[in-house]
Amino acid sequence: MPIIEANTIFKTNLTKHEVYQGQSTQKFSLQLALSEEQVEELNKQGVKTKQYEGQPLRKFSSRYAIDVFDKKGPVAAQDLQELPSGSKVRLEYVTKKHPTAGEVPYAKRLMILEIAEEQAGETDKEFFEGTSS
Repeated sequence: MPIIEANTIFKTNLTKHEVYQGQSTQKFSLQLALSEEQVEELNKQGVKTKQYEGQPLRKFSSRYAIDVFDKKGPVAAQDLQELPSGSKVRLEYVTKKHPTAGEVPYAKRLMILEIAEEQAGETDKEFFEGTSS
């Protein structure tokens, strides 16, 4: 199975199903920020990628819970938390042919390499730290 090592972009959906337009997608998911080399490799596999503010990315999802590991071994479901954007992970995935979307990657196992610090948005920073007006 192919493996990719990258940083998460946006918060993950490892503990609960992703919600899109107010409805559950019935899938667990995460999106990864990709290097140009990773984009080329995924494209060779027939996997399409997207861009967000100039950053190449790809969503990996699964209808089933994604097995998550850290340096100590498997992470128990009750101990699992969502990863903030910028967390470094290694993901094992498989691809399956889709009639219109090409090869679609499905997440199988995830190794947490480094957890990023949660970043408060600018609005939150202004609220909690105050402004010097």
